[in-house]
Formats: sequence, C-alpha cells, structure tokens
Amino acid sequence: MWDLRFLSESYLFRKAGARSYARGMRYADEGRVQIIDITTDAARFLVQGSRPRPYRVFLEVFGDDLLYDCTCPVGQEKKFCKHCVAAAVTLRRTLQKQDSGEGEFRLPWKREIRKMLGLPALSPIQARGTFYLLVFVLSRRYYYDADFVLEPYWLSESTLKRVLPRKDWPQTPAAWAEWLEAHAGWAKDHFQRRLPASRYGIHALNAPPGAVALAFALGRRGHYGGAEVPLGEALEAIVEWNIPVYFASPRRGRALKIAREGAHLVLALEAVDGGLQLSAHMRIGNRVLEAHDVHEVSSRPPWLLVDETWLVRADLKGLTAWLEALRNPLFIPQQEVEDFRDRYLPRLLAKLGRPLEGGVVTYEPVRAEPVPRLYLQEVDETLGAELRFAYGEHEVLYEVPVPEVTTLEDPHDPWKFYRVQRDPEAERRWHHEAVQAKYGLKRGTGDEPALLLLRARTSPVDFLLDKVPALAAAGFEIYGEENIKKVRVSRHQPTLSVNITSGIDWFNVQAVVQFGEQTVSLAEIKRALRKKRRYVKLADGSIGRLPEAWLERYKRLFGLAAETDETTNTLRFADFHALMLEELAEEAEQAEIDAEFRQRLEQLKDFEGIAEHPLPKGLRGALRPYQLAGYNWLHFLHDYGFGGILADDMGLGKTVQVLAFLLSLRESGHAQAPDLVVVPRSLLINWQREVEKFTPGLKVLAYFGPQRPPVETFADYDLVLTTYGVMRVDNEKLRGYRFHYIVLDESQAIKNPLAKTSRAARRLQSEHRLAMTGTPVENNTFELWAQFAFVMPGLLGGLDYFKEQFVRPIEKSKDEQTAQTLRRMVYPFILRRTKEQVAPELPPRTERVIYCPMEPAQRRFYLKLRDYYRELLIGLIEEEGLDKSRMKILEGLLRLRQASNHPKLIDPGFRGESGKMNVLLDTLETLHSEGHKALVFSQFVQMLRLVREALDERGIPYAYLDGSTRNRQEQVDRFQNDPQVPFFLISLKAGGVGLNLTAADYVIHVDPWWNPAVERQASDRTHRIGQDKPVFIFKLITRESVEEKILQLQEQKKELVEKLIATESSFLKELSPEDVQALFG
Repeated sequence: MWDLRFLSESYLFRKAGARSYARGMRYADEGRVQIIDITTDAARFLVQGSRPRPYRVFLEVFGDDLLYDCTCPVGQEKKFCKHCVAAAVTLRRTLQKQDSGEGEFRLPWKREIRKMLGLPALSPIQARGTFYLLVFVLSRRYYYDADFVLEPYWLSESTLKRVLPRKDWPQTPAAWAEWLEAHAGWAKDHFQRRLPASRYGIHALNAPPGAVALAFALGRRGHYGGAEVPLGEALEAIVEWNIPVYFASPRRGRALKIAREGAHLVLALEAVDGGLQLSAHMRIGNRVLEAHDVHEVSSRPPWLLVDETWLVRADLKGLTAWLEALRNPLFIPQQEVEDFRDRYLPRLLAKLGRPLEGGVVTYEPVRAEPVPRLYLQEVDETLGAELRFAYGEHEVLYEVPVPEVTTLEDPHDPWKFYRVQRDPEAERRWHHEAVQAKYGLKRGTGDEPALLLLRARTSPVDFLLDKVPALAAAGFEIYGEENIKKVRVSRHQPTLSVNITSGIDWFNVQAVVQFGEQTVSLAEIKRALRKKRRYVKLADGSIGRLPEAWLERYKRLFGLAAETDETTNTLRFADFHALMLEELAEEAEQAEIDAEFRQRLEQLKDFEGIAEHPLPKGLRGALRPYQLAGYNWLHFLHDYGFGGILADDMGLGKTVQVLAFLLSLRESGHAQAPDLVVVPRSLLINWQREVEKFTPGLKVLAYFGPQRPPVETFADYDLVLTTYGVMRVDNEKLRGYRFHYIVLDESQAIKNPLAKTSRAARRLQSEHRLAMTGTPVENNTFELWAQFAFVMPGLLGGLDYFKEQFVRPIEKSKDEQTAQTLRRMVYPFILRRTKEQVAPELPPRTERVIYCPMEPAQRRFYLKLRDYYRELLIGLIEEEGLDKSRMKILEGLLRLRQASNHPKLIDPGFRGESGKMNVLLDTLETLHSEGHKALVFSQFVQMLRLVREALDERGIPYAYLDGSTRNRQEQVDRFQNDPQVPFFLISLKAGGVGLNLTAADYVIHVDPWWNPAVERQASDRTHRIGQDKPVFIFKLITRESVEEKILQLQEQKKELVEKLIATESSFLKELSPEDVQALFG
C-alpha cells in the first residue's frame, strides 16, 4: 500500500530542494500530470515539461524509501527532479480524494471496460435466403471470339424438395455430386440457366460462397467471352470445389469426367508389317486416352476438352497441335526407314524432348554432375569460348532455356539414344560464373548463347595468359588453345644471365633475359612485373611467358634496387643485399661476379655471432649486462657497415649505450670526423648531462640557439648536438659536412617519410647512421620505412614498392606471412628490449632526473620574477635577519617553483609555453604508445589541472585524485583495473601515502619536493609488495631554475640531505644568506 509519508510536502521538499519543489508544485497545479498506471506500491506518469514531448516518471515504495526515475536530463543524473515532485503531488491528491470518497480514480483501461459493459450483447445473425444446387456448363460458341464459355445453371430449393426431403440432403459437395450423378435423368430437366433475381441471400447447397460469386460473374458476362474471370482460372476453382461441369447442356445427362493429375503426350514408334508406324495418344496417370477430338479450352492454365467426355488438365504446351498432327497414325514404308532414322528421327526426338514408346528405339539414362568446358576458338578478329557441359562421357551444348533432358545418339547403334538428365540450375550457375568481368568474357548472342565473346577491354593476349588460367582454377576445363593462330606464344623458356660488379658501398647488376634467340630488355621485364603481367612481347611479335616464380622473386629484386639504368640494363643494390644477389646468381643460367663481391659474401657467411668488444677507458660507470649486449650489437653493425635502430623500452639507458659506443670508436681511432646527434629540443640538456656524467672525455658542441657557429668549427669537436628544428633550418649547411656517425634520438620524429624533417635527415652525409626510439612504430607501417630509409637506405626498397608489398597486405589484408617477412628483413638491424625482458638484470627501482629547458616566454617571466624576489629578500635579510625573513623566502621559492612548472600557475593569462609541460606531455605520449601505466605526482593542483586539459585535448583517459576528490577509492580501482586508463594524476599530499597502485610501472614527479622522504613515500605507492614489474621513477627538473639549484645544494651539502627528511621549515633553518643568494641568483 502507498505510504503517504513519502508523498508529504516535507519529504518532497527535502528530497528535491526548494527550487525543484516549487516548480513541481506549479506543474501539478497546472494539471501537467497524467497518471498512466497505479498499483499498490508503484505508479507511472506522463509529465508535460518545457519540451513538446512529455517525460516519463516512475515512483515506487521500496521498504523505507521511495524509488524514482524520470527521463528528463536531471532525472538521468539520478536526481529527484521537478517532474518527480509534480507526479508525487498529483498521486497524493488522487489517493486522498479516493480515501475521502470525494471521487474515484479510474485507470484508462477500467473506463473503457465500463463503456464496453454498456454495449448491447452479441447474438448470431439468423441466416436467411434461398438455396440452390449449382452446376456449370461448358459450351462452344463458334460465332463468338472466345471458343468456349462457362455458364452457371441453377436448381432451386423448392424444386429439389419435390424429390428429396430436406432432412435427406447430402452434407458435402462431393456427396451432392454423387447424388446428381445418380439422379441425372431427373436433374437434367430441372436446371435453369436464368440467374436468380438478386445475388443477396442466394446460397449454394453444394458449393462455398465464392462459387456463387463466380456464378453471377460468369452468368452476367459469360456470353461475352468471360471478360471478368479468365476461363482457365474459373475451371481451376470449379474443379477444386467439386462442382459438376457439363458440356453444352445439363440435359445431356452426364457431367464431364475431370482429369486433375494432368495429361501428357505419348508417341509410339512400332514395327508393323511393311515398315514403321508413328502414333500419338494421351496419357492421364496410368490411363491411355485415344484422343480423336481434342480442343484447347484455355491456355492459362491449359485445359483440354477430349471427345466431349473428358475435361483434362494438360502439362505440355502445344499438346493439341501434336495430337492434331498425328490424329491418324503415320506409316513409314520399309524402304524409307533408313532415311527416316538418319535424317528425321534425331531431330524429332530433340523436338519432342521425351522418349518414343513402341520398342523400336531404346534409351539409356545418363545421370551425372555437370562439368563445365570451354572450347577456345577464333571469332572474327578476336577470340571466343563455347560453353559445353560434360555429363559423364557425354557432352551437351549450353542452351537458353536449359532443357531438363537432352537426347543424344549412340554412334555405334542408330536405334539407341542416351537421355542426359541435365541440371539447369548448375548450368546457369556456371554460365553466370564464366561471364564475370574478372575472366574477360561476356554473354553470347540470343542465337548462340553458348558462344561467349571477349569483353572490349580484354585483349586476346591477356585472355590467354591471365584469364584462361583463372578460368581453369575456377573449375572450367579448357580445350582448343592449340587451334588459336592469331596470337603466337613463344614456347621457349626464358633464361637469365647476370653480371655483378662492386662499387664503394653498392653492387651493380647487369641482367639479360632471352627467349631462344629473342633478347628482352631489363626495362621490359620490369614493366611487365610491375603491371603483374606474366608475359612480355618479343621482337618477332610473339609472346614470351614469364615463369610464375619470377613474379614475386624479381618483383622484389626490382623493388629493392636503389637505382636503375635502363639504357645499360643495370640495377644498383646496397651492399647489405649481397646474399640476395648471390641467390640471383645461383639461379641464373650464366653468372659473372667480381672478387670484391665474393669477399663480401665470405665475410657475411663467416659470421658466427656478435663479438664482444672492450669498453672504452674513458667511460665512467658500468654498463648493465643488457646494455653491454646492446653496446656489442652496435659494434656488430659498425663492423659490417650496417645501420640500425636501437629501440629499447623507455628508461633502459639507450643514451649511455650509444655514448659508450661512440667513445670506443673515437678511442680506437675509427672516428676521424665528429659525430652528429639530433634530438628533440626538450632532450638537448639531457644529452649534455649524460655526456658529462658518462663520457666527459668527449668534446661536445651544442649547435643550437641564435648564434650558431659555422660548420667549419665542427672539426674541433667529437660530438655535435643539435635539434630537429635546427637540422631542418640549417639543412643546406649541414648536408655539406660529412660526419662520422649521425644519430637520431627519438627517431619517431621522422616517421612521416614525406615530411620536411624526414627528407632533411635523409639528405645529411655520414659514414654511418643510427636511430634511437622507444616506439619505432606508433601508427602505421610507413613509420618503419621512414626510419630505415635513414639508417639503411634501400633495405626496404622504394616507398611505392614498400606500400604495395608490405603496407597494404599487412594493414588492409592482415597478411601475417607478409608481416613475418618484414620482421625477418629488419630483425638484424633493430634491437628492442622491454623492461620485462631485462627485468632480472634491473634493480627493482631505477631513478632518473630529466632536465627541461625553459621556453623563451617562460624564461622572461621567470627572470623577472626572480629579480624581483632577489632584490626584495636580500634587502629584507640585511634589515631583519634570516629568521624573520623565512616566510617571504618561502613565498619567493614557491613562486619560482610554480614558474618553473608553468607561469600559468601564477598568471592564468600567460600565453606562452612551458618547457617542463612539453617534456611531460612528450613523455606521457611515449609511455601511452608503449602501453605503460604511470603515476603523475605534483604538489600543485593547478599544475595537475593543466595536465588534465592537455590530456583531454589528446583524448587520453586518466584517473584523478586531489584533496577535493570524494570518490577516492573509485579512482584508485579504475586505474588499477582498467587497462585503458594509462595515467593517474595525483596531488602529492592527497595521494602520497595510503594508496596501493601496483598497476603502474612508471612514476613521474612533476616538481621536486623539499623533503625527499615524501617523494619516496609517493613512489612507494607502486614500488611495494605485489609489484611484479621494474619501476622507473622520473624527476622533472627545469634547467637553470631554482629546482636545479636546490639539487646542486643537496649535492654540495651532505648534511643537508639528512635535514631534508624532516620538514620544509627545518630545511629553511639550515639555509645561509649565501644559499639564498644562490637560490635566487
């Protein structure tokens, strides 16, 4: 029952709030609520709101609560809206009226039921009218257009009662038909042709109401050819209703005999004295009618009147013509029998389509699956193919329409024939397949449907060499190719001769293909393979067939050629294609190779594994085992003259591996020119720091900034660092200098092969090339080609070749075999280790500092802010002392730290960029593409909000937690359990302790905390029991800012480190005036 407490004003006011309650009351007062249904504890309503379509409201009492739902936007947020208030108030008022007796609330269906109860009772209508026996008469009117007409005849009830009392009347049409047959003598004199005066109230004792309607239609129009009802259809209905049909008049006494099962023609050829006799008769089931007088009553459907006694349903068109032709048996004299047999019998059987009876002709049935055959032939100036079908050992021509049976002569017995049971459906399917555009054939003419002609755009050559094999593969048997004279195909197998010579770092291949005495240029072969043709046109006009194996083998050869000289039949290949060229030479009938090529082959074949190389003496620190393996792999590439991509996972130390490698080459004297390293702008400082830390012996030039030195000064340095932007702008200068090594860091920067940056990188000159990236392929296969086009030009062929041979099959067709081929091609030249692979060699926790350069506008903002606080604080300390200046110092440090993150934390109207924000977003995008999960800590909520905005713009999901977050555990569970959420943005104070976030394997501290213990606690959210992955911790430090100087102070003062474990204020107590000057200097 409804508890009115849940509908009271006080309850609704608390539930909805003052504003929604007031609006809901107004809606109820204005009558906007319609009650749809009420039960003892639930109700449904329609409430007319501000929109044209009303909202649906549902209320239900459940225990001690009121459940509610509304389809409006507010209701969809699970809030108690104004429409719910209006519905509840209306329900309360309705229930109160019902309880007080003032009125009764009736649901719509109850109102309708009450209306129905007031309607008059239903009672059967008494049948009234006149009853008749109904029959039909088929008569012939020679002087009318229609040969036959149907007319109804009637026998009235009153007349019938004279001989048959009503109580004895039969109850079915069939019983009435038997009664009429038994009393034909009496009935024939009492049927009347005149129609009853009115159709209304007329009933047929022996037929359904439809028969009466048909009788009136025929009775009024039947004398005019039955214009309203086709005669054949009328007969179909009358026979179905079992109504007697008489010929000419009922007075003839007997109704026509009806043959419902259908009649067919039977021809008999019998041996008689003096010759043969050909006769015809009609067969109905097992009964044979000697049909002497046959007339076609109707053609659709076909009904025949036979000897004015039978009404026969025919199953063959033209049956009457055959019967008329053989009204009298045909005698063939013995001396004419042979002529009849040879010239007329086969054609007669083909026309008849059924066997002859009589024993003279014998038949053997043939039942088999049809096999399609195409007989090639020359048609006018082109080619054609005749479609036939083999049924066992017998063959028939395709026809339209396809007959059910075809009769074929036995070549050994002139009186024996084969009756081939054809499969029209299968033949039509094969014909439809043969004329598909892919086979180059089209439908034949109406006179010769079996002759298929070439399509307009299909040449005879293409048809013979491309389409015919495709037809054979589809299941067609091909005949007659040897009879084709207009297109000559050379029967010589092609032979290949090659000559391989060596260049500086390439090989020249001269190739000649011969078909007997005919020589084909390399350009012709290349064009044919590019168009996927299996032939070439020879000088003598014939066609040379290219072996199937050549299509893929030599197409790849041409695709991988760096240059082609068609005038000299010469291809140029990079030296790392030596093994492929050796296969070419082995397959050729004649091959010549020079000594240098043989030497290169021996070097590659003697390879037994990557050798170990000693680390350079100038390297500070030790390489972990997997890093040492990478260092030796780089030497392997160098020793064999290869380029490569070091694609280790982020955080595994790619930079130190490359630096150690470059230093070792310089110490061993291999490097005579400087090395060029191109990096994103945000990593320039990191590289400088890594060089200082691991290879301080290398002389480094930062080729960056407005005052860049001339390229001639490069010779004074071991390593030149620059950015992608500078490389692109100064490309003309840089490409004129030949470097020892060019290394691209974060080489996904050139993933677009057509971009200016990619083209600029490929134009640079060097002896060797390397690339470094954690994500060699981010979006598509083209990215791999772009990077290998830099490190090993020619390895993957040209861009168009790569697109056709690899990109389309891999990305569109999901061709795993092609993908595996590409993996094998690049495998020796790309090294990628993930954290999972090298985890046993990693410490459980790796920390790294990432330095971030300031953007120009950010730097100006920071310097202005620094100068302001420096002057303020130095004067304040001198006047009031350090202790009394602590709060102002703290304020100044806070502002500088905020500006180090992003000036927007201080000035929301700042329009410039932040270097740290750029580095952070680049890092997050990389981690996202590699499938990692990361915790992002910042002590500034405003900074986290900026990061949120940037991730929203990029469509990257994340979880979020700060001090104002209410659904704290929901955010934690979402990050932990949803693989689609890669990042968790956390305020350091809100989420630094008390959380278990082992789903993350990266931790990023956006800004340093004064107390390292707090940072450690935050990092321990993921680096704790249950973590099964190595954890990488990144600290983002803005270059030349207060953040960097604080780290410097920590290194300089070991005692200060211990103080940092305490509180921020204790750190400030230990600062000296000199420290303050350094922080703000």
